[in-house]
Amino acid sequence: MLFYFKAIIHFLFSNSRHGTHSPFVYRLADEVIYASTKQQTNGDSKSGLLIKEIAAYYSAEIKQDKSVSGGALDISIEKLQVAEVADLQHRFTILFLRDIHKNLSNTRKWNNLTKEDAFTVTIDLFYFGIVCQREGQRKEHFKLRFPFWKY
Repeated sequence: MLFYFKAIIHFLFSNSRHGTHSPFVYRLADEVIYASTKQQTNGDSKSGLLIKEIAAYYSAEIKQDKSVSGGALDISIEKLQVAEVADLQHRFTILFLRDIHKNLSNTRKWNNLTKEDAFTVTIDLFYFGIVCQREGQRKEHFKLRFPFWKY
């Protein structure tokens, strides 16, 4: 029950694409996250579908094994420590960290991660977080609304 309350609070206090001050994040939000095309779930979770769309946008193959390199890594934040995430962001183009608000421990990990200088761009979509390494961009954290209406 608390999880759903947190989801409502996140939705109310997060931004849409117009609340972003980064051209990189605005383009991602505009062209993928909030694109007006209606998607069919076909048994996939809504967050899983969005992760696939974002990875396809960056032409990154999704992997669930953190021992390999390259492409995009899709993994639960429960299985990682903040120091591990710093190493992984150098080995993968983009990281999708699931379950960032599933429990208090995961939320603390996510909040600590977003404050670390090692992570340039972090995006909170409530059901999962995105970590990107962007050369030449100042450190920023974004809280975007999950596009429930898209699925």
